[in-house]
Amino acid sequence: MAILHLISPDTESTIRIGRILGSCLPRGTFVALEGTLGAGKTQFVKGIACGLDEGGWAGLRSPTFTLMLSYHGGRCVLHHVDFYRLNESPELPGEILEAINSDRAITVVEWADIWRDVWPKQVVRVCFEIDEDTSKRRISIEFPDQLCPTLSKELDDYVAQPAEA
Repeated sequence: MAILHLISPDTESTIRIGRILGSCLPRGTFVALEGTLGAGKTQFVKGIACGLDEGGWAGLRSPTFTLMLSYHGGRCVLHHVDFYRLNESPELPGEILEAINSDRAITVVEWADIWRDVWPKQVVRVCFEIDEDTSKRRISIEFPDQLCPTLSKELDDYVAQPAEA
């Protein structure tokens, strides 16, 4: 597994990072998003949709109340799922389980850590943290090494620099 630690200074950069990731994701990829409310998860999904050439990405919204929204205008179907309201649910709806296990779509799940036991074996895990002092986002992307060999190079402008000793 490879891990990238990135800094996003603004919403546009968060979308751009998502677009770069989305452009290299193959069908069948499951993307688990974790982070607090307002950390940038939905903006990141807009970027993924843009990277998939989904023409309606600007209108993409959080599926908090619908649980899942699907977009069909890009190079493959994008399922956008939100587990937030499923925290107390005894089981996941069948259509969400189908989306998670689809080999013909890309499924991106906000609040994915609520239902870790349904994650497939191969996952792209994205964690968001808000820097309270600067409002910048720290974004960590953990992905299988072979998934996108050029991802590190393409995201080089956003790599977090280690603090000087």
